[in-house]
Amino acid sequence: MITQLQTAARRGVRLSAAGLGLWPYWGAMLLIASMLYKLNWLDAQLDVGGMNHWKRTVNLGAMVLITFWTVWLGRRTRAVVLTILDLVLSVAVFADLVYFRYFKDFLSVPVLLQAGQVSSLEDSIWSLIHKGDFILFADLPVAIALAVFVLWRFRPSRVRVRAYGGGYESGGRRSRVGLLLRLALGAALLASGIMMIAVPVNTQKNGWARGLFDGNWWNIPIYNVTGLFGFHGYDTYRYAKEHWLGGGVTEAEIQEARAWFDGRKQLQTQAEAEPLFGAAKGKNVLMIQAEAFQSFVIGQSVNGVPITPNLNELIGKSAYFPNFYHQTSQGRTSDADFLTSCSLHPMPSGSVFIRFADHAFDCLPSVLNEQGYDTTVHHAYDGSFWNRNNMYHNMDYAKFYNIKDFDIDEPIGWSLGDKSFLQQTVDQIKDRGKSPFYAFAITISSHHPFNLPSTATQFDAGEFSGTTFGSYLQAAHYVDEAVGELVDRLKEEGLWEDTVLLFYGDHDNSLYDLKPYEKLLGRSLSEVEQDANVRKVPFFIHFPNDANAGVNEKAVGQLDTTPTIMQLLGIPIGDRKMMGVSMLSAAAKPVVFRNGGYTDGASYYVPGSDGVPEHGACYSLPDGKATDPAACQAGREAANLELAVSDRVVEHNLLPDMRLENASE
Repeated sequence: MITQLQTAARRGVRLSAAGLGLWPYWGAMLLIASMLYKLNWLDAQLDVGGMNHWKRTVNLGAMVLITFWTVWLGRRTRAVVLTILDLVLSVAVFADLVYFRYFKDFLSVPVLLQAGQVSSLEDSIWSLIHKGDFILFADLPVAIALAVFVLWRFRPSRVRVRAYGGGYESGGRRSRVGLLLRLALGAALLASGIMMIAVPVNTQKNGWARGLFDGNWWNIPIYNVTGLFGFHGYDTYRYAKEHWLGGGVTEAEIQEARAWFDGRKQLQTQAEAEPLFGAAKGKNVLMIQAEAFQSFVIGQSVNGVPITPNLNELIGKSAYFPNFYHQTSQGRTSDADFLTSCSLHPMPSGSVFIRFADHAFDCLPSVLNEQGYDTTVHHAYDGSFWNRNNMYHNMDYAKFYNIKDFDIDEPIGWSLGDKSFLQQTVDQIKDRGKSPFYAFAITISSHHPFNLPSTATQFDAGEFSGTTFGSYLQAAHYVDEAVGELVDRLKEEGLWEDTVLLFYGDHDNSLYDLKPYEKLLGRSLSEVEQDANVRKVPFFIHFPNDANAGVNEKAVGQLDTTPTIMQLLGIPIGDRKMMGVSMLSAAAKPVVFRNGGYTDGASYYVPGSDGVPEHGACYSLPDGKATDPAACQAGREAANLELAVSDRVVEHNLLPDMRLENASE
């Protein structure tokens, strides 16, 4: 009896060893199961529509396509390949998660081409990583251990005359039957994977997601149809089609774009017949783009101490727009720059500065050059970051002052502190000695994660101390102090009464936990206020002698900045192709967001996180009450057309042809 048990035990060990020898087959299934769990876990972290049977099927199909070909490899090679796939895919999921926490979007090919800038975001990246994220790598030790076992078990010196699963014959040669079986298995898996993706995607594409792949949709609805790996596959195809496979644009699409700009021009030219047209003609213009500076800090205090005392005072003497919204996308700071200067929307993926720096645009520097202005841009960072060197050359700035042109006498965060930066900017303007001037200054000290040294500002964040939100309040106070010192310096230099000063925030602060905001504001935020709170950034225009001061409740955005400056300086829109309308004009238009949302001051539309138009929320303003989504349908369709026209012009470089068309008429 004992002998029989021993024999059975030995046989069991041999069978287990044989099973482990075949582990690349069921190992692939383990990898698929593990990745499906990770993708389901990721979906819960993102909270952008929820996992459903379509997305689960597509995720399974994607994993089958990623792994099917491994059945054609030898045992040892398969073991190593599957382990490498586990590592690569886990890193990809992790990278998407961290990126999404900051940008509320997914990594794309254009973003990956900007990967050289990642080192500059090191502090921000570390602050976005949570302990629980490492569950994405929990299976890797098992995968590595199994791979090592297979490499040891089937090392050449131990290869025997056996055929586990029909895979080998004497001498290690593949049997013809085994080879055919594996070819058939791989082909069957390939076909199955394709079907598991094609059927759900086509079902949704012909239903709620109709038109999803016809234009530059927001990436989140695409993800909700294709899953994460499906999204990256489609994004790669989209990039290849755009850059290598042609596609172009039809004459009908060009005519549609021309017609759209003709309609917008009717609104823009209204400003040319209004009292403020030319109100600041010949004056200097200094515009400040403040990093991650949001509106909610304006007028607020912590323990009775104002967060922005200088800006509060300055706003009281300026034309202030409390309903000014940033309209940026993945390009963040560079998007704000593009929107503000060139009055076109950013692309849904990547940065225009990097992807299309060689295309033609009607940007403010070139407009002002024609008016005899000395145009300069000032930013105390590497000129190659966001491809600024090339883009600013294309925008026709007379001079770009970058990190090489500043004395780093106040090192803070990424580079030079804003106090010294703004003071040195004034020095650079003075050294040029040209008038009138247009100077565009881009601050950097209040960049995420807002870790200013304790010596930078004495502002006490009170109950928020020790949190990232508290650090943000301190950074905002520091920027406010820098602006206060700038105003004093302009007065000392005799420039204050001959300069129009504009100030705005470039984008949100990437802090999306609602509780600190409500605690600071002392009240709960409604659903529409929650969305608007992320999008609102301050904007004011200070005129010489405090002229034209007051609060303007008009809904406006970064897209409207250049037309506003042109109205003040008395410059007609002419044949320039811009999408904005002067904020100071009586003409009104909706403010369109990159995700397809919009507000026109009377309504506010928030797209559904799953991309289904009917799942979007429509609110009436100013009460913020939810209304029938149908009430926002026309506005939603107009917003989508505006985005499509802008994308068409930017991506296909249509402005030169459109200019020729106008010249020939």
